[in-house]
Amino acid sequence: MSLSMCMISIRVNDIEKAKRFYCEDLGFQFEKAYGDQLVELNIDGLPIIVEEVSKLNNLDYYDHSQIILGLKAKDLLTKMNKLKDKGIELLFEEPQKCPPGIFNVIKDPFGNYIEILEFQ
Repeated sequence: MSLSMCMISIRVNDIEKAKRFYCEDLGFQFEKAYGDQLVELNIDGLPIIVEEVSKLNNLDYYDHSQIILGLKAKDLLTKMNKLKDKGIELLFEEPQKCPPGIFNVIKDPFGNYIEILEFQ
């Protein structure tokens, strides 16, 4: 049995706010809407399905098993400053070391964590 990646789903409680956050703040591209509660975004050719649900995520980054979206940055420090300027909270004040380089974590307005990595 062979599987391949075809999309990633992100669940949110406000589809319009999600489109603004992911497209304007993070640079995803809007592809199309499937009604009022489901949209397709795209980043680097990967479809991201954003679906509106009723409850926010309240998982703790450190203690809960979860799938985390990882985005690559060429210059993490510059990206961190741009995100701060947009009012996006960073989990760490300084980049954290990881085996392939450095990273930081942001939380989207719906409680979903996103890691931003710079490979070194």
